[in-house]
Amino acid sequence: MNTQLRNNISLIYKFYADIFRDELSLNTLQLLQAPRFLEDISRLHPESDTCAEFIGALRQNDPEDLLRELRFEYADLFLNAGPNPVFPYESVHVSGTTTVQQAPLFALRDTLRSLDVHVAPEFMDLDEHISVELEVCAFMLDHNMPDTYQEFSHSLQKWVPAFCDQLAQSGQTPFYKGLAHLLKTFLQHSTQLSEQAGQADAYIQEIADTLRSAEFTPAPSLLQSGAIPAGLEKEIPTHCYTCGALCGMTAKVKDGVMVKVAGLKGDPKGQGRLCPKGAAAPKHVNSAYRLKTPLIRENGRFRKAGWDEALDLVASRMADIPQGRLAYFRGNDFANFVHETFFEHLGCPKGTHRTMCDNANRMATEHCLNDKRPWINYDEADYVIMFGNNDLITSYGQRKSASLKKALDRGVRLVVFDPRKSETAAKATDWISIRPGTDGAAAMAMAYVIISENLYNEEFVREWTHGFEEFKARVLGEEDGTARTPKWAEEICDVPAATLERIAREFATAEAKGV
Repeated sequence: MNTQLRNNISLIYKFYADIFRDELSLNTLQLLQAPRFLEDISRLHPESDTCAEFIGALRQNDPEDLLRELRFEYADLFLNAGPNPVFPYESVHVSGTTTVQQAPLFALRDTLRSLDVHVAPEFMDLDEHISVELEVCAFMLDHNMPDTYQEFSHSLQKWVPAFCDQLAQSGQTPFYKGLAHLLKTFLQHSTQLSEQAGQADAYIQEIADTLRSAEFTPAPSLLQSGAIPAGLEKEIPTHCYTCGALCGMTAKVKDGVMVKVAGLKGDPKGQGRLCPKGAAAPKHVNSAYRLKTPLIRENGRFRKAGWDEALDLVASRMADIPQGRLAYFRGNDFANFVHETFFEHLGCPKGTHRTMCDNANRMATEHCLNDKRPWINYDEADYVIMFGNNDLITSYGQRKSASLKKALDRGVRLVVFDPRKSETAAKATDWISIRPGTDGAAAMAMAYVIISENLYNEEFVREWTHGFEEFKARVLGEEDGTARTPKWAEEICDVPAATLERIAREFATAEAKGV
């Protein structure tokens, strides 16, 4: 590949790297609206309706008005503010998932180290961003590395065309749809190039000449001199914060990226295990859908904002709220003391999630039973009923599900009422496919059997319960004339009356039971 051809291809790579690294600048938009650029694009893509619409949109719109519209579209597409975002990351398209920072990231970092460069720290996006990889191609060409370039540029073909297709499908205006078509066409030419490929060379030459005539000047490179050594692979003991069980967790880290998690051996809560939610922590942390920057809504749409602008806006709006009209409600996180202090300074009444959670239940059971969340004693139970509970998968901590598994292994009788055949229902002795939302009717019918047949512990009820006589009157129909019989419940919940009667008697006569 001769010097001129290398320079031409490098210039075009830098152009697209600039386009996709951030929001469009006014200078770049005006460059695209230059008559020479539009004429050449039209001539080089005569049969493309997408390019025709792209050119039409650039010709017909005032640059500042178009830039304002494109700010909203950029946020929708690249900042996850819209319903159909696009993902400019290699891992997403190579893996076919919406998870970033997977194997392609580490391969790219190895390439960067072999070139003795690193991604500029001012670039706040991920290393495997499309703009970084386009700049890598330009770097290789600028440093006369044709073989390395050919290998790396062919690797781009494994995912950048898929990104272009995604952008073309998700773009709301002709602008980004047109850019997707142009980039895909350029890559098709650039990866086929050799000194004998005259047609491809001509296309590249004309695009490069067009950029030079429009006085395109590349932004400072995203690549800076000096390789950053790879971080050590290590395991970090921590805990899972997906729910309040806080099971012990071991985070496996590679080059500063959490790649896998496992249970923490010896942890009393998780017993060295994680549930599926906890095990999915790397996918949560590395989700391509995560917000990347502050966003400000204007006329129903979001645009990118800097931290200073966003915080100033929040502060100004809070300052406009009259004294005594601002309240604060918080959930669980590691910075509660900061929130509490700040809103205390503002004189706000404060609330927490506990008023809407299970705090009253927890306080009562802790004081009465010495446990915040009393569980069924799976270690000794011989008959267990669950209503809509999938303990094997969604229990509050792994100790509980581990105890249930041991109970199933020793033959505990398990009855699960659940419209769906959940993982726990699949292991049950009886899976009752109840109509959604009618669990109460089934429970009342079983209570009818137990009360009417005198299968309950009268002494315990007399000494340790309150309101039983009123409950009994309602169940037997003495209160309103409607007895909550199994036949009555069958019409409501689609569970045969005979099934409800059988389960009620089995449960009542079992030695060690839980529900």
